[in-house]
Amino acid sequence: MSTAAAFGHAVRRRARLERAVYGAAALGLAIAPNTDPTGPAHLLALGAASVPAVFTLWRGWRQADSPDAGLLKTAMRGLPFATAAVLDVSAVLTAGWLLDTVLAAGWGAVMAALAPLTRAGTMHRAQLALAAAGPAPDHDSGHDDGADGDPFGRDIRAMWDRAPVSGATRLMNITRHDEGGGGVDFSALVKAPPGHPVPDLDPRHVAAAFGVRAEAVNVLTTGHGPGWAEIVLTPDALDAAENGNGDEDHTAWWAKKIARRGLPGSVLEYRTRDTIRGVTHWVARMRDDSETPRPHIDQLCTALGVPRDDLRLFVHVDGTRVHVMVCDEPPLAAVTLATRADLTPDARGYWRLGVSHTGEYVRGRAHRPEGIALGLIGGVSGSGKSQLIVLCVAADANAGMASWVATEGEDGKIALLDRHVDRHGVGALYILRMLRAAVALMDIRGSMPRADGRRRDWKPGDPGCPYRALTVYVDEYLAATMHPRYGEETGQLAELLSVKGRKYGIGLKLAGQDIKVDDGFTTTARNQLKANSRPVILNMGDAAATRRAFDGLVAGEHIPDPLPGEYGGTRLSIEDRIAGEESPEDAIGVGGVGWIVIKGRPVLMRTLYVDLGGDDAETNLATLFPDSPAGLTGYEIRALDDQGLLGDWNDPDPDPDDGHDGGHRAGGSTTTRTAKPARPHRATAADRVTAFLAMVPTADRQMVIDAVTGDGITPDAAAAAYDALT
Repeated sequence: MSTAAAFGHAVRRRARLERAVYGAAALGLAIAPNTDPTGPAHLLALGAASVPAVFTLWRGWRQADSPDAGLLKTAMRGLPFATAAVLDVSAVLTAGWLLDTVLAAGWGAVMAALAPLTRAGTMHRAQLALAAAGPAPDHDSGHDDGADGDPFGRDIRAMWDRAPVSGATRLMNITRHDEGGGGVDFSALVKAPPGHPVPDLDPRHVAAAFGVRAEAVNVLTTGHGPGWAEIVLTPDALDAAENGNGDEDHTAWWAKKIARRGLPGSVLEYRTRDTIRGVTHWVARMRDDSETPRPHIDQLCTALGVPRDDLRLFVHVDGTRVHVMVCDEPPLAAVTLATRADLTPDARGYWRLGVSHTGEYVRGRAHRPEGIALGLIGGVSGSGKSQLIVLCVAADANAGMASWVATEGEDGKIALLDRHVDRHGVGALYILRMLRAAVALMDIRGSMPRADGRRRDWKPGDPGCPYRALTVYVDEYLAATMHPRYGEETGQLAELLSVKGRKYGIGLKLAGQDIKVDDGFTTTARNQLKANSRPVILNMGDAAATRRAFDGLVAGEHIPDPLPGEYGGTRLSIEDRIAGEESPEDAIGVGGVGWIVIKGRPVLMRTLYVDLGGDDAETNLATLFPDSPAGLTGYEIRALDDQGLLGDWNDPDPDPDDGHDGGHRAGGSTTTRTAKPARPHRATAADRVTAFLAMVPTADRQMVIDAVTGDGITPDAAAAAYDALT
């Protein structure tokens, strides 16, 4: 008798036995629950059905995460026990014999027809037989595929035999993908010696055997058992993809990998490769022109094989079209040294502030057609904020503008500016005195006529202007406004300067580790800085601080995710880590990396760099500045001195206990002290409206409301106060 016949005979015998058991079990299911529900015979039968059913349920739950034929066999083996237990319990709960007998007979008939236990065992043995006697490839011999005149197969086999990765394995069934076109892409089976499995093949080692890139190698399993594997080498196809060929394949790949989750509803237009810059560009459009593109960055990164925190993938949405840019290396890793030419504004006030992820310069502005530019800078410690302030001051100096610079705390980099600016100091009191002088300077300049005898607002390049433009810098501004004695007045003065200073050629640039509408950062000041500047937001730390910084600067859907702590560098594979290799720790810091807001959109960039950390820091800085700093005119100095506002701003508060503050004249004589309450009252809407109208008598109703709204004063309160006063 053959093996197949013996196997069939055993199956039939087992099925007959199983059907006989179902007949006896059906009889028991009809009698036992109705004659003696609590007797030992019935309880034993119920347990015999319930225990295997529970075990099968547990095993099926374990296999549910990877459904395959094994899960089906488990379900078939548990089917008779689970259904028998259900029938037994229902027979106990129902009265009468008729229904129980019908159900038991039906159960026995169904189980006899299915014979699930025998069927499951047959499936298992058939799979084992298939794995053991699976079809072997046609060319299962030791002869070369190219022995009959195929030099390609002969060369491929020779390269494999010489490579250390081959071991005792042999190549079988070498199939050239483009046999007529002369391509080198091919597939082949790897056969291990009889009784041995094919060792694990690392694609890098296979690639080395044939002199191709690892990305062009795929190692696949086969249905012939563990003694076989398949290798697929496609260097031609990989080169074609990277050179922009094979658009049909790219379109199908995009539809499968991207259009479902990464960029739902999109259709690939084209793909192009910039080999010089190492950048791949994907351009897609929405299938439905009425839909808005909704790119999911995480899904795009996964599909395109780019780590999210490497800052190598960028998405730009233009209407219904989307541009996905993937860089081989982090584009912001390059550090660009600043030159004086970079930091010299042109006639429109533009100067080179940094380099974007596209390789293009991003530009700051020293002035605008309607007046001097304001500034808003955010960034935590180490983000490059001080570097950026230095660059901004240099740009102002090269435009012939004067600068006053103050920091709430000591800052070594900004301290280097001391001999390149008109005034520099440290501390909350210094900031307060500086802002008092700047606010007073607005009225002084308002009384200074042009060469033609007329008075008008400051504009860049205005002929006959009797004064130079001035920018007031305050670093750690929010900390200064939180000072218990000087903070409230500091916030009020900064707000006035942000609203009114531009028409008198006085700009205000505020920087801090947090930028939120609270305390000193009023809504009015923030709106002025947003509308009349190009805000720069560097690394803000966590996501909440990043959202606060961008809130109101860009639309909610354009608020970017926070920067990683580091990016780029070598990434170890799982195999490298298992092998115990150590990471070289060559990731790049994010100092100087951030966003500049242009036309309501954040542009990722890295600021220009000047080395301010070494012994030659002062020399490096001097190359960016003119020989001498610009300052105020003699008339302005005398006018401020007459008001006691141009003394030594570093001088300690002469009477800190009662809140009085004083100043010194330029020549050192003491001026009249100006009393300042220790706890100034919170300005009402009427106070704010009165103060603003005193400064800007020609302001209309809406301008006054916009100026005084914020810091606890609503638009309705401001409107009511204006109407009452006028």
